[in-house]
Amino acid sequence: MYLDNNSTTRPLQVVTDAVLRTMKATSWNPSSAHSLGVEARTLLEAARDGVCALLPGIFPEGVIFTSGGTEGNNLVIGHHAEDAGQWTLITTKVEHPSILRPAEALARRGARIILLDVSASGTVNPADAARAARETIGPVKVSIQWANSETGVVQPVANVGRAVKAIRPDALVHSDIAQAVGRVPVDLVAAGVDVATFSGHKLHGPQGSGVLVLTDPDDRRVSPLILGGGQEQGMRSGTQNVAAAVGLGRAAEVRAAHLEVMIAKMAAIRDCFERAILKLVPEAVVNGSRASRVPNTSNIRFPGIEGMALLAKLDEKGVAASLGSACSSGKPSPSHVLTAMQLSEDEAYASLRFSFSIFNTQKEVRLAAQIVADCLRDLQ
Repeated sequence: MYLDNNSTTRPLQVVTDAVLRTMKATSWNPSSAHSLGVEARTLLEAARDGVCALLPGIFPEGVIFTSGGTEGNNLVIGHHAEDAGQWTLITTKVEHPSILRPAEALARRGARIILLDVSASGTVNPADAARAARETIGPVKVSIQWANSETGVVQPVANVGRAVKAIRPDALVHSDIAQAVGRVPVDLVAAGVDVATFSGHKLHGPQGSGVLVLTDPDDRRVSPLILGGGQEQGMRSGTQNVAAAVGLGRAAEVRAAHLEVMIAKMAAIRDCFERAILKLVPEAVVNGSRASRVPNTSNIRFPGIEGMALLAKLDEKGVAASLGSACSSGKPSPSHVLTAMQLSEDEAYASLRFSFSIFNTQKEVRLAAQIVADCLRDLQ
């Protein structure tokens, strides 16, 4: 039972079919001037249209294909840019490492980094972002995730953006939407987001595919990370991975066509799982449950239990879940997200993440909940 879909999702069959078909029949360079290059270029542009179908108000010219969310986030943070030291970056303590590590690199170049606290529910206060904006001198970037990968907590992105731009209208507002797109409606234009990033493999698309989205295609406040032949409007040089882009575009098209139905299905599965867990294990606590969450994510604390031991037991029984914490050289660390939400290290270590997709069923997750309960009894 695969309950680790925030890590990666299984590609849709139509996606794998599209990728394979493209690799077999259209392995041409889209920058070539001849008719075969035009054929590849046409597929690439259709893939951009697929992304736009999922993101209202976005133009194809603003869709830049990357290798994934990590590359996109590094590109946005701009630690590589000549003027890196001039920026102030306002972000949160619960961001993905692909934001926090580039932020550290940016700081080493002389930039100022402001890390906003979150509440016990995992949400940032827009007033804190406004306060930080008042302290800034020089160019400003704001990076705030739409939804957290560990807890599923949805951030007030639009309110944060408005609060900052009321003070600094020139601020560049970025959102990492990797865990939100296709799981909740994402309207970047309405939220006042200037640039967003996500990965295809979180959405049943291919691994190694991603998108950087500019709500204004002419906005050039993001510096290219990869220089070369000027592909992707100069924002991401190198011969495009047409097959991966086609797969991502197809995955986005399918989700856009069935968004409400798929959101409802994932919410029903998650709620079914949480009800079963809380009935079988009354002492369990759902982290972030008081906040708005994406419909596919449950981060559950089992007091007094060692999370790694429970994870290993579940793996033995055929249930794949996640600690949701970073590991370094095999040594586990407490989740920076959960400790930022005021959990102790012991409480963070006792928490597991279960994340669902449209491929899961309510019958399956009820069985998974029973296996969790059985494993907990074995560990006590």
